Amino acid sequence: MNNKGNYKQILNYYESKPEGDGPFRTVILLVHAPGIDDSSKKICDDLALAGFYAVAPDPYLNGVYDFQSKSDDIIFDGLKLMLAVLRKNSTADMSRLGIIGFCMGGRHTYLANVYHDIFKAAVPYYGFPQVGGTSDSIPQNRIEEFNAPVLSIFGTEDTGIPMEFVQKYKEVSEINGKHKSIIYEGAAHGFLNHNSRNHHPQAAEDAWNKTIEFFNELL
Repeated sequence: MNNKGNYKQILNYYESKPEGDGPFRTVILLVHAPGIDDSSKKICDDLALAGFYAVAPDPYLNGVYDFQSKSDDIIFDGLKLMLAVLRKNSTADMSRLGIIGFCMGGRHTYLANVYHDIFKAAVPYYGFPQVGGTSDSIPQNRIEEFNAPVLSIFGTEDTGIPMEFVQKYKEVSEINGKHKSIIYEGAAHGFLNHNSRNHHPQAAEDAWNKTIEFFNELL
């Protein structure tokens, strides 16, 4: 018999679990452009060490994001699938769900917090609040629609996000007291990434501690 069908991958994801029995407070990591690399896995592993069940969906199936041919849709389709998987997963406490992202994933974290009201806390690191292909896809323009409180992390030496945009975002987003931005002096883009030439140990340690404090408070 000559079968004409094919197996189809729907979603890959990396997960890291705390010790003990669940369900656990859960955090979704939206990946940066290189996908689920060592730095993404370390974020999930560090979240698990802090007591969170961490998952990172890979919506482009072990590839690398192509800015020329792929849109935000592929990321948010992957997020929808990840949420569907988690709803069937007894390890995840869906009533205590957070989201985090870095670089491209930071921008997607802002927008996910607009598109979904299930998150209780969002932490975008150097997430390009001023960037988007349309007015509706620019996080800066959607601040009033953020559902969960947002802790935004920036560095003064990030050449991809000029300080004028960071300060504008910070000023507008903090008006109602719900959201907060932290700007690290001397830190460049990717400063939390231990594999990056821009790794800034002092800023990374403080930012991560504040991230865990934020999740502990709200999840």
